[in-house]
Amino acid sequence: MSAIVSALLLGGIAVGAASVGADGVPYTARESGLADHSLPALLYFGFLTLVDTYLGWSLVPFLLGYWAAPSGKWGAVIGLGYAVVALGAYTVGSHVEEVANADELASLPRPPGAPEFAEPDLAASALQMALTPLLPLAAAGAVAVVLIGGSALRFPLLLLLPAAVIVVDLLRRADTPWASIANGLPNAVLVAAGAALLVWTAVAVRRGPGGSGTPLPDGAE
Repeated sequence: MSAIVSALLLGGIAVGAASVGADGVPYTARESGLADHSLPALLYFGFLTLVDTYLGWSLVPFLLGYWAAPSGKWGAVIGLGYAVVALGAYTVGSHVEEVANADELASLPRPPGAPEFAEPDLAASALQMALTPLLPLAAAGAVAVVLIGGSALRFPLLLLLPAAVIVVDLLRRADTPWASIANGLPNAVLVAAGAALLVWTAVAVRRGPGGSGTPLPDGAE
């Protein structure tokens, strides 16, 4: 159980932090490439967008369900906990970034009579996040993906679902240069992950339920 909790916390914090970073990825990173950004920066931007989308909200919760909740007993708890941790990390990360931006603005000269900058409020940001549709939508999505992942041990063809999500993600990225560095890195990882999932599905279907080598828990047959 400690390994599951650690994976949930680390995964949720990682995707929340990546979401904060992805908010700041400039549009030029996908278009002009090395004309405006260094190679390490573009690779970093590509990594952020990949974690913020497919890895963070599709593959990781699916794998959490596959290995941690095959019986479905803990699927909803794991999915809900993952979403709360991820959005909590995003809220805290965004607050830290807002504080840094406010300090930078406060250090700049201002004309006489200019209003004072409002200090960022973490409690207000957390309340705003809790009241937006984002939290229930993220929670419902994470719970659904974890439950599907948990069912894939008994129904191996469900392994095709994360592969189908890859196709959707690639189509979503098609409006920007496919081979650009910041866009090409996630695309290459997605294609490789899709191929691995197809192989995994074929092997699991051939072996039948529980054929991945993970024993089915009591009551999961």
